[in-house]
Amino acid sequence: MADLDTITARDAPAEMIGDEDRALMLRAAWHYYIEERTQADIADVLGVSRFRINRALAECRRQGMVQIQITSPLASCVALERKIVATFGVREAIIVPSPADPVRSHILVAAGLARHVDGLVAEAEKKVFGFGWGKTIKEALRFINPARRPDATIVTLLGTLPHVAERNSIEIIAELGRLLGAERRYMTAPIYADTPEARYVLTGQHFFSSMLETILNADAACFAVGNVSEESLLIHHGLPKNVSVDDLAARGAVGDLLGNFIDIDGRPIDHPINRQLVGPDLDDLRAMRSLVLASGGLEKTDILTGALRTGLIDVIISDERTMQAVLRRHETARAARP
Repeated sequence: MADLDTITARDAPAEMIGDEDRALMLRAAWHYYIEERTQADIADVLGVSRFRINRALAECRRQGMVQIQITSPLASCVALERKIVATFGVREAIIVPSPADPVRSHILVAAGLARHVDGLVAEAEKKVFGFGWGKTIKEALRFINPARRPDATIVTLLGTLPHVAERNSIEIIAELGRLLGAERRYMTAPIYADTPEARYVLTGQHFFSSMLETILNADAACFAVGNVSEESLLIHHGLPKNVSVDDLAARGAVGDLLGNFIDIDGRPIDHPINRQLVGPDLDDLRAMRSLVLASGGLEKTDILTGALRTGLIDVIISDERTMQAVLRRHETARAARP
């Protein structure tokens, strides 16, 4: 049940905005969500068509002017959260209902991540926040509430992709920094060096040791995982040219955890790609305070299973259907172990 509706004009009251369409959007939102008037009634009051009111309300939601918080958890999700905690030993599981359209799983998971991030940011003692990239992290920006944290630092957990600007680490960190008024630090390097030897040279530079120190000292690190398919941003845009999906799959890879390719048991695969990563490896991640994994969708079942079986994850945020599949996959993999 949605028992709290919050209407926000992030820049100024409607009377001071000056933009006629934006003012109409905000007035329509106040009438609809606060006064609980019908769209037809609002159209009469504001002297416009009902279609225009409908479109204005939809745009309010899209731009984040209207935020709806659901404060009563779904019982089945709560039961599943407890089972995930007991099975994988994570500190916290946040499970959201699965959407009717599976393609939209990342949107609901992103909303769950945003709620968690809002809580993290509200804790004044937390100063450094690491973020990965991808469509779930990008989508979460729509739901994160603006805050004033000039004392905080937002740091990228991975290097940059050469394409897909809107989901890349630099753009995501830049927007997060604006939302929170925080300092930004970027990993200005490719995700993978061309060879393990080249990685050794890159990671020996001062910029890398300084960045790695900041990352490892993060109070929380939020990221998604990718599977081994062409649908994965990392696979499609970030792999060295001499590495193929078939090669990774043949070595047992089910996907990557912050660029580290792992198998269904959560072990790093024996492949040079893991020695070419310009970023924290699994041992580095093990030393971090809080790893927050946010991913959903049945296509992520194997990599989510592997990631949870590493024992590294502190907080898992996913959708109900996916996590039910993860539990089944975990049991199957455990039964198949010699």
